Amino acid sequence: MSALHLALARFSDEQLRSLLDARPDAAFPPPPSLASLATRLTLTGSIARALRRLTAADIALLETLGDAGAELDPVALDAVNVPFDPQEPLARLRTNALVFGPDEGLRVSPGVLSALPAGWRILDPAPDNLVEALDKLSPRERQVLDTLAASGSIGTTRGAAPDADPKLPVPRLLSLGLLVRVNSSTVRLPRPVREALRGTPVRSYPLEPVAPTNAVEQSRVDAASAAAGLESVRRVRRTITRLLESPVELLKDGSVGVRARAALEKELGFDPDLSVTVAEAAGLVGRGEIDNADCLAATRDGVTWLERTLPEQWAVLILGWLASPWRTELDTKLLGEDSRAPEIRFVKLSVVKRLCAGAMDGETLSANLHHYSPILASGTSPALLARIVEEGHALGVLALNTAAAPGRAVVEGADLTAATRELVPAEIDYVIAQADLTILAPGPLSPDMAAMLESFADLESPGMASVYRVTPASVQRALNAGRTGGELTRWLEKHCVGEVPQGLLFAINDAAATHGSLRVGAAASYLRCEDEALLASAAARVGGLELIAPTVAISQMPASQLVTLLRRHGFQPAPDHDGEALLQLHNASQLVAPTPSTVPRERSLDEARREEIIRSLRAVGAAPDTEERDFLETLRASARARRQVTIGYVDKRGQRTQRSVTPITVNAGLIDALDEATGRVVRVELSRITGVDEAPPAP
Repeated sequence: MSALHLALARFSDEQLRSLLDARPDAAFPPPPSLASLATRLTLTGSIARALRRLTAADIALLETLGDAGAELDPVALDAVNVPFDPQEPLARLRTNALVFGPDEGLRVSPGVLSALPAGWRILDPAPDNLVEALDKLSPRERQVLDTLAASGSIGTTRGAAPDADPKLPVPRLLSLGLLVRVNSSTVRLPRPVREALRGTPVRSYPLEPVAPTNAVEQSRVDAASAAAGLESVRRVRRTITRLLESPVELLKDGSVGVRARAALEKELGFDPDLSVTVAEAAGLVGRGEIDNADCLAATRDGVTWLERTLPEQWAVLILGWLASPWRTELDTKLLGEDSRAPEIRFVKLSVVKRLCAGAMDGETLSANLHHYSPILASGTSPALLARIVEEGHALGVLALNTAAAPGRAVVEGADLTAATRELVPAEIDYVIAQADLTILAPGPLSPDMAAMLESFADLESPGMASVYRVTPASVQRALNAGRTGGELTRWLEKHCVGEVPQGLLFAINDAAATHGSLRVGAAASYLRCEDEALLASAAARVGGLELIAPTVAISQMPASQLVTLLRRHGFQPAPDHDGEALLQLHNASQLVAPTPSTVPRERSLDEARREEIIRSLRAVGAAPDTEERDFLETLRASARARRQVTIGYVDKRGQRTQRSVTPITVNAGLIDALDEATGRVVRVELSRITGVDEAPPAP
């Protein structure tokens, strides 16, 4: 029976309540006994979730307790030396059952320190001028460090003795602070030195939080947030509309090719990476088969999203960004597996939570992330952190380097759509047309009005008040999509304040007059034109067209294919009318199934369920007052505390052997240990070990 099981049996009801609230994952499904609860609390996944919530000070206290042997024997808090007040960190560790016992006899729960990243040491200091010191090392000294960096950071050597020759590599590295002496025969490579050797940023983990950089008026934050949020909605709307018109064919690995991405960026007028990844995570676009080809296309949810109100659209995008597992700062293909990293969802949530405290520059934010979420921060590169902040600003979750109202709503678990509705101004149903062929939208337009305006005008100045410009090419785009000149002018006359400038009407009517001289219908398809010479020219240049009258030609090609060929040869056909029905030349939108991602959520217990679990655990009865230990955890704990143990194992000849050793490293199915009798390092496969007996601690 584990020491944790014994400790749980002595917990009061209030302690059990705090434990179940802090680690609710261990209560699903309800544990049948305290033994089952103790087992769940020592599972790697459960421990990892608990460790992710710890601060740098919490982990530093854990490490110090482990060094003192608290995994094996009780350790008094007074015997632990840490550079901070340990009471608050200790309370959090106890609440999460990562540490248990009274102040005079603290124990670290099994498996906790083993779940920390390899070579993890919060309190390891970085030597002064670390990079310069590494550059000045001799080849032999550098080889010692490289060997330790590749072999677990722990090594045994006679050079660790205090009276060793100071000219030897190890004593010299010790004097420079590039190695740490564990005892007279063992040295350890500090974490900052290992990071520098690997070429990664040398990190520091503040034991106290850093105050926000400066205060920002909430009204300014809200205004900037709303402007960014509406722009993100516009971009995703443009992306979905483009994919409805023409899905993007994917590469064999499911990613968007470089050429396809460049073409999409050129057509949209902005970098599509953020819009595509957010929309994919939100289920608005997806990847699936269309016409026997894997494509990036819109989904049914995406079509529905286009019809929702602006606050609802914005809220969906915020959740999509928080759920998105895609990294966009890497030089990889869009939606490629190399850019997929689900753990960044936790980093995003942590960044938003940190910025709820106030405005922070990049350095302050990084320091607070390393204090409050050191494990997450340790795997977050500066480039990734900067991109997360940039994306948060682009979505309106953040603004002016602080959390905006939607970001705070996510952190607090409040109604996100209500928060976005508070910031989005009321939609308007009018625009202002100007003589220079620009159209001003002095506020947010409804999705239908925005889609119509964007169909025949190009956005020139985004923002809460947007400016669009009408050009021959933009009008041509609308006409090609099936609009008519009369439809565009009628829309302007209905929605413009005052009269529509004559120059704008002329530009639209002029483009419409030269568009659609050729008329296409379905016969399989037919082509008619009042200009006999123009129709003859088309029949001569486009194969498959047969003149049946001076003004009519027919073809066996479908109408949409005929239109494509005509435009490829420089003609500009338009759809023909059949009575009141307009023949649609463009293909019906082809949709794919969504594959949305989810925002990480911590499970929680309601009060009634929690009390029922406690009653059930109490009804099972108390645990026997004995303790059993897992030999693997005993070996790992002995290695951390530099404790001597006696191992029994079967050697390669099948003979049973016992050795008194001090474990050095325990990983990859092997144990490297210092044989106390010979002073040599022995290696034993864990599968051959038959038992471990703890030697009494040194006096």
